[in-house]
This record gives sequence, structure tokens and C-alpha cells, in this order.
Amino acid sequence: MNMQGSGAASHWDRSKSLLFTTLAIWFVFSFVVHWFGEQLNGATGSFPGGYFMAGQGSQIAFVILIFWFVQSKTIWMKNSTLPKIRGGRHET
Repeated sequence: MNMQGSGAASHWDRSKSLLFTTLAIWFVFSFVVHWFGEQLNGATGSFPGGYFMAGQGSQIAFVILIFWFVQSKTIWMKNSTLPKIRGGRHET
């Protein structure tokens, strides 16, 4: 597939930006939140629910992240200057 130079570069820059933003959010909810699970626990001797809450919250955040990513990609692909591909053929 041969794309136009400036359009392809702009498309790739926006794709990388969205990718790195998504990976940063994923990293925060995968690792950083769980590092503070101990502080989420209640008094000494209580059920250690902090890690459970962190895990459940991360799963909810991942589902929201998926929908946000798809919506963001869809919105800016509609405004893209690249040719649309439908059924294996470029539309002009």
C-alpha cells in the first residue's frame, strides 16, 4: 500500500501519540495502582481488601480504556486525509 508522504507521516504521528497515551494509562493501572494496595487496606488484622479493590478497579479501567481507544481512533480516522479502504479497494 502506497500512502502519500505527509498524510502518512501525520497519520503515524497521531497513531504513535494515541498508542503511547494508551500504554501510559495501561502502565498506571497495571503496576502503579497495585504498588499502593497495602495503603488501601483497613486496620491491622482486617481483610486485605486493598489488592482486591485495586485489581477490580484495574479491570474496570481496562474496559473503559478499550472503549476510549476505539472511540478516539474512530473519530480521528473519520477526519483523516488518507484514502478509505473498503472491500480491499481504495476509495477516492
